[in-house]
Amino acid sequence: MKFNFFNTGFPKITTAFLFVIAIVIANVAFNFYVITKNKSKIAEMTDVINPYIESLEQFNLMVTESKMYSTNWVYLQNNVEDKGSLDTLHKFRYPALKKKLQIQAQKFTKIDGSQILGSGGLSEVFGKFYRLIGFEKEIMSTLVTFDDYENASKKFHCEELIEEQVLPRTDSIMNQLRLITSNTRREAVRLKSEIERDSSWLTTIMMAASVGLLIFILGAISFISSGIRKPVLKMKEIIQQLGKGELPNEKLDAKKNVIGDMVSSVNTLSESFTRTSVFASEIGKGNLTVNYDKLSNNDLLGNALINMRNSLRAYSEDMEQQVRERTFEVIEKGRKLEIAYKEISDSINYAKRIQESILPNNEMITQVFANSFIFYKPKAVVCGDFYWFGRQGDDAVIAAVDCTGHGVPGALMTVIGNSLMNQIVNSAGVTSPSNILTQLDKKLHETLKQHGNIITNDGMDAAVCRYKISKNELTFAGAKRPLYVFKKGELIEIKGNKSPIGSFGHELTKRFSEHKIAVNTGDTLYMFSDGLQDQFGGEDGKKFMIKRFRDILESVQDLSMAEQGRRIEKELTAWQRDFEQTDDILLIGIRF
Repeated sequence: MKFNFFNTGFPKITTAFLFVIAIVIANVAFNFYVITKNKSKIAEMTDVINPYIESLEQFNLMVTESKMYSTNWVYLQNNVEDKGSLDTLHKFRYPALKKKLQIQAQKFTKIDGSQILGSGGLSEVFGKFYRLIGFEKEIMSTLVTFDDYENASKKFHCEELIEEQVLPRTDSIMNQLRLITSNTRREAVRLKSEIERDSSWLTTIMMAASVGLLIFILGAISFISSGIRKPVLKMKEIIQQLGKGELPNEKLDAKKNVIGDMVSSVNTLSESFTRTSVFASEIGKGNLTVNYDKLSNNDLLGNALINMRNSLRAYSEDMEQQVRERTFEVIEKGRKLEIAYKEISDSINYAKRIQESILPNNEMITQVFANSFIFYKPKAVVCGDFYWFGRQGDDAVIAAVDCTGHGVPGALMTVIGNSLMNQIVNSAGVTSPSNILTQLDKKLHETLKQHGNIITNDGMDAAVCRYKISKNELTFAGAKRPLYVFKKGELIEIKGNKSPIGSFGHELTKRFSEHKIAVNTGDTLYMFSDGLQDQFGGEDGKKFMIKRFRDILESVQDLSMAEQGRRIEKELTAWQRDFEQTDDILLIGIRF
């Protein structure tokens, strides 16, 4: 029977295909129009409206900053940083933002075709802020020196300007900015609604076209049928199984035609794969005496498997002898490693006892600082942080020191540091914190020979305090470490100098500043290394950070010092979770 192509209804299928192509072209044209339109609106939102809203919010934030800086100018005389920020805001930040807003407002008006900037518009807001800056500059020019702050008339005049001019004008500007921002956001919402409406239409059209195309394909499949379809699909399925390494569970019926010949070939291929897989499986089980009949002299896979069987048989016999020899060697090396590990562990534990013995006795510290705690947590068995205490008459010296590294190298540095501190304070009688740090830096350089062509970065960061017991006077000096003092519930940070102790990478002649603090009953101070703030933890595996550390210190001020130490350790443990400890941790807390 000859196959007549036209008996399959080819003209009808051609007509149907042309119809589908016409629908597809129309759908593409419509989709192109909608997408182009939405692209234009999205570009408007992305390039004009959203940057304009963002700039308005920056302006609103700048107004708030201006109020805060000017208020701090009046009420916080020593806040030099905020004064500089206010001057920078007037001279640079505001002019730049104003120019940016004016350009964005012009773009927004050109695109929208209307002015929706709110009551009075953005120009009115600029005018109001210009007048507000005038009052702030009057404050800046009135309160300049210390004597100006001591002048009651000037101080009261500036306070009146804050209450009667700066604060009301700031509120008015912020309200007007909020109105402008709200109007602009409504425009963004309108554009978003139009985009969503067009996208909905686009989705509906695409879905309808897809359903129509699916119906057409299903109709074409049901219309075109052939006697070769099912056997070809079956052969395809078997070949795919063989390609995946799977063996088919069924044989196909072969008819006397071309397709039947193809079916017979596939059946033969399947049987050969089955025999070969059985042979390979026996080899995999260790049966190296199994026989295999090759499919032909050129059976590459069969020849390869037979060669592999013969090679494995010879290799297996040789490996048995080698395994016996290697097993004995491994057992002997394991015994030696166990002995070496025990010797190293014993040495490190002994070093820990030595390091603990050089730390000051807590009773010595509590004789001077009765209400205090020390949170000391090494990363490894031995620690690279240490604390030191000594007393010379009326002067009590306490220090928190963070040495380079941790573990054994850090512990060796702590022994050197402790010895040098004993020489400087206990032997030489030096109690000035800055002189202690200077002498410690000099002696550490001499000890490590950090001069000439010898380069090393060994060193330490330190915070040193001297407490004159009779005067209730505290003197502090720091090498890359600060001192935190709480007075009447307010945290005061006293920063140390940026130079470390030792370290060839810094200048050999260093100066360490001293800070004197009159302490009163209830004042609390904290000296610490950077191990706590650098600890990883939390849900995201981030660092603890100094801000979280400050917040915890503020939250525990109503507790005794012993309870503070326990609370801080509990908070750190909860934060750390299953993360490994990052560094050695040292925190000293003292309440007077």
